[in-house]
Amino acid sequence: MRRRALLLSLPLTGPIVASAQAPSGLWPEWLGSYAGALRFYRSIPLEDIVPPPKEPHVDADDSAPFAVHFSIRVEDGGAAVWLRIDGGPMQTSTAGETLRFGPVLAGVAQLTAAQARPEPRAATMTVRPDSLGTEALFAFADGSFWRRHFNARFTPSGADLIVWVFDAHGTRARTWRGSALRFPPTPPQDGRAPT
Repeated sequence: MRRRALLLSLPLTGPIVASAQAPSGLWPEWLGSYAGALRFYRSIPLEDIVPPPKEPHVDADDSAPFAVHFSIRVEDGGAAVWLRIDGGPMQTSTAGETLRFGPVLAGVAQLTAAQARPEPRAATMTVRPDSLGTEALFAFADGSFWRRHFNARFTPSGADLIVWVFDAHGTRARTWRGSALRFPPTPPQDGRAPT
């Protein structure tokens, strides 16, 4: 009873339980650099097309693997995600692109700045207990656009990756899957283990 009375008498000036996550909303063991490869997986129809096309789409994407590199770091209370993709329609420049996000609120952070060519019109970052994802919308002068999703589900040695790109008509998404290793490898953690 004395302990309960003491706890109830404390002023409520802040959270009683501190989160193990960094202020950015990211788990500290996610921070670092990753390198891996992606390979074309398949197309996913996003809606029924009526009437069905006379010539159904056939995937002609190259299934050869290509390199992917990314890093995650904390900057100014938010997260910075650097990404370089070396193939496919979402290929970045050789310098890659950096998307900077504000604080994570309810699992989502908004784009605050970007260093990319082309630069996305808008982007968000989603954080889940075992993964981080970005969604970026790129628009071009001719009115065309594409939307790229990048998701890393973290493993003890790195991450399982999936990238999907929506076409300009919004009727299907092409997907690539792969994996990446973290460099340097994550050291053993006391308490919460890497997911």
